[in-house]
Parts: sequence; structure tokens; C-alpha cells
Amino acid sequence: ADLLAFEAAARHSSVSRAAEELHLTQRAVTRQIRPLDHQLGTALFVRTSRGVEPTPIGEVLRKHSEHARIAMQDAEHEIAQMTAGLRGRVRIGVGSTLARHISQRLLSRLIHDRPGARIQVQVAFSAELFELVEAGALDFAVTGLPDVLPANLLARPLTQIEMCVVVRSGHPLTKIAAPGISDLLPYRSAAPRQDVHARRVAEQILASHGSDLHHVMLESNSWETILETVSTTDLFTLAPWYHDFEQQWAGRLQRIDIPELARQQIIG
Repeated sequence: ADLLAFEAAARHSSVSRAAEELHLTQRAVTRQIRPLDHQLGTALFVRTSRGVEPTPIGEVLRKHSEHARIAMQDAEHEIAQMTAGLRGRVRIGVGSTLARHISQRLLSRLIHDRPGARIQVQVAFSAELFELVEAGALDFAVTGLPDVLPANLLARPLTQIEMCVVVRSGHPLTKIAAPGISDLLPYRSAAPRQDVHARRVAEQILASHGSDLHHVMLESNSWETILETVSTTDLFTLAPWYHDFEQQWAGRLQRIDIPELARQQIIG
């Protein structure tokens, strides 16, 4: 309040006009300015025939007080934007098979709606993303959810995508009218690391039908590597199949419908 009264008087070169602006009496404005005189040990105004004028020290104070007020306004604006989610940093984890979909749908919208934000994206398998969220290294992740979520994490289901056997276009399996698990036995597979939920489920199903783990010929922490390899070899993999995925790999990958291996993956 003291600085507001001081600035108003300096701006108008008049205590009476400062009082009008602040809806105070002239005595109240003078009473608010006086502590600044005592604090700085010198007068901040001199009287003139037209009102008051800042002394040299008063001019220095006015300059710095204006800078401080502008800085405070900027800070309040930035804090308001951060509170509204318009600025600040957001750290997002994205499941490996969803990276392209999330880039097209979520990130493009986020960039449009939050132009002042700084976005960091970590692409990884769900097991790694859960660890990063739990450790506080990510604010949230969008990925496939396991049947049992890790401790200390909360999830909100968003949608479901279908997991199915995927092979290259023209693979011998595509020529079979109604393929079953036994038709996979001559072929090896490409898969993510063993702690990835989708792989564990696939291996459990294969094992229950007499297929052991020697099927995994290629293991990678990159879905892009897995899918590129599958698209140029006779390896198969269990991967999500949704509209954007199908469009991305059109002409290179095909789905094989084997009822025992088909499952719905919850994304959250």
C-alpha cells in the first residue's frame, strides 16, 4: 500500500489526484508515504507550485518500484497460467506401440491448448513406465494396463485395443483359412522383454498349448525394431491392432486371427 500511494503521487505529481485514484483522503496518502521517508532516511518528494515532484532518491525508488510491480504482475500471470495448465513442464510416458497414436492425438492437442507448456515424452514399455511414474520421474503415462497394477499407482481406463498375432504381408500363415496355435509351431517369434505384460500373457497361453519359450528368437526393447523385423522375415509377434496401427503398417503387416491368442488390452 505504501508503494502504491508513492507511485500514484509520483505519477500525478499531486497528492490530491493520487488520493482520488486510490479512493483515499489526502491525509491517508501522506500517511502511507511517510514510512518510506523514514525507512530510506530522506524525503521522497519536494513541494512545487503545481503539487509535488520526486526528489532524485524518489526517482530511483519510482523506477525500481515500477519494475517490481511489473515483475509481480508477470509472476502472477505466469502462476495463473501454471495453475490453469497453460505453462510449466509436463513429463509424459507413452507405451511403445502407442507412440505414433499419442503423437497424433494427444500431443498435437496438448501443444495447441497449452502453447506455453514444456513437454517431455518418454517412450518405453509399460513395465519401465510404471517404475518411472512410481519414482516420480514422470507425471503420468498412457500405456497398456496389467491385470494387477503396481503398488502406489492409480489408473484410469481410457479405451481398449485388440492384441493379436501379427506377421508380414504374404506370410505362409496368411494362406491358412482358420489358423490355430499349432500352426505357429514351425515359426519363431519376436517379442519385447520378459517383464512386459503382453509377452507374459502370450507365453502363458503358448505354454498351455504345448509351445515352449524357444519360439522367441528376437527380443528387443524397441517395438519399432520388432515390427520392422517381423515385416521382413517369417517371425511373428503379438501386437496391438487398431486403426492408426493398421494404417501405419498397411501393405507390410497383417493380422492373424487365432482365437486363443486374441485378447483385449486396456489402455489407461
